Amino acid sequence: MPPRPTTTPQGVEYDIEGNEIAKPEIEASASEETTEQLKARIARLEAALAHSDISRQSAEEESARLSAQAQSSLFTSNVTERYSRKSADGKTDIWWYRVDLSPCGGTDIRLNGIQYVHGETYEFTTDVLRSVKEIVSRTWLHEASVHGENENVYKRAQDRVLRGAGRR
Repeated sequence: MPPRPTTTPQGVEYDIEGNEIAKPEIEASASEETTEQLKARIARLEAALAHSDISRQSAEEESARLSAQAQSSLFTSNVTERYSRKSADGKTDIWWYRVDLSPCGGTDIRLNGIQYVHGETYEFTTDVLRSVKEIVSRTWLHEASVHGENENVYKRAQDRVLRGAGRR
């Protein structure tokens, strides 16, 4: 397979905002650059690296969110949480979870005054995730009990009827 053509010309530098840095017409060789010019160039490169790291981190978070949402849409009966990151204080874990309510469960649930809509993916702390998962599982248990799903599939049915003494 032939190599891909580059989308940017060789030797072009960009600042933090992505604007092209104008270079002098005649470039000096590295040995002729002054210390101040080298320090300025290092500062520009460090700023571009910091901007790149921030962009990479946000892309990874978006990728994790989309991946969790895609996984949830493929396996709606087997919705699982997915680790996102640590909280700002570094003590609590944050999880992605798709709210998948049963048909009789309504369109949303409310927890601490916050609405979580069916079919949407949210970030939850571990404690809130436990509560949301319990509510969702209880809507599915209610659905099963209302529509008569057999909970004891392998148990033999017993046909016991109370009858009077003379009847058989």
